[in-house]
Amino acid sequence: MDVLRLAWLYLWIAPHLLLILVAVLMIRNGRQRDFPIFFSYLLYEFLQFVVIFSIWCLEAPHPMWLRTDEVLRGGSVVFRFAMIQEMIAAPFSHSIPMGKIMTRMLNWGTGFLVVISLVSVEYLYRQLPNYGLLKNYVVIEACNITQCGLIVGVFLWHRFLGVRMSPTVFGIALGMGLIVGSEPYMLAFVTGTRLISRDSLQMAVFNVAVLVWLYFVQVREPSDSDFNGAQLLRVRDWAEGVGRITCP
Repeated sequence: MDVLRLAWLYLWIAPHLLLILVAVLMIRNGRQRDFPIFFSYLLYEFLQFVVIFSIWCLEAPHPMWLRTDEVLRGGSVVFRFAMIQEMIAAPFSHSIPMGKIMTRMLNWGTGFLVVISLVSVEYLYRQLPNYGLLKNYVVIEACNITQCGLIVGVFLWHRFLGVRMSPTVFGIALGMGLIVGSEPYMLAFVTGTRLISRDSLQMAVFNVAVLVWLYFVQVREPSDSDFNGAQLLRVRDWAEGVGRITCP
């Protein structure tokens, strides 16, 4: 087995094993109760790796590989949307009504971004010679690009509220931002002869993201909150106004 093959296997296997360590550290620090969706996502990504790696080892037919990969990637997309909602609602964990308003606003923004991303990705993919191979991934890639925009929104949202992001929220957002933020640049690698290079780059980015999560789940959360009563009242009035517009 040559060096490049070993490096490729390392990039694929190592970060998924580290996901278990991240989950264990979350349990030890009690973070799985504060971020249950992210915790579930870690376990899902590990199980997804076990399934795909088993199919690869068994040398299953290529159509089976593609179909399984599509379904499991779709599950990851769903989890990441839920994680973004979890991070946006984090400052309002004590207020269920405001959390519902934030969810409604997020759904509107998500729908708008998905439509724009879907049109863009479909247009770009149709220009490629291997469109027949990639067309089943159009929706997934569009959702990844949408999530890239929403991750930026998470940072801007905390900035708007005037509150400091908790280390865990910051780490989750940064790691996921690396994963989905690289997707727009991956489109340049989608050609018939460079799919392996694209996969290797994706795995390298995922390695960095997991190391980011591994670091930030160990950082101590601040005991105090910068979100005072005046800020809460101002944001509540603003959110209720937007809620009346989006759902009259």
